[in-house]
Amino acid sequence: MKEKRKHDRLKVTVKSEVVFEEGFTYSNTVDVSKGGLFISTPEPIGIGSPISLAIQIPGENPVELSGVVKWVRNEEKDGERAGMGIEFNDMGDERIDSLKKLIK
Repeated sequence: MKEKRKHDRLKVTVKSEVVFEEGFTYSNTVDVSKGGLFISTPEPIGIGSPISLAIQIPGENPVELSGVVKWVRNEEKDGERAGMGIEFNDMGDERIDSLKKLIK
């Protein structure tokens, strides 16, 4: 299968708060790239759902981002966690700089 990602990703676990239309959840971000991230959660929300999230970068203020759910994995299998892939919306330079600190 051909890799669809535009950006390299980094395996890193940080706390995140995800806010969506029906509510919010606290989860772990498992991997991050400049274009998006994967959030581990046993109850992913629907594909196409807009979200706001705050990523807790150690030693920094939370980075607030927005995005859309691009794909979901409803069950854990083959060693991969249940969760959802988020694609970031356009971000300002300050948010990009904060995210770069995490993915360096």
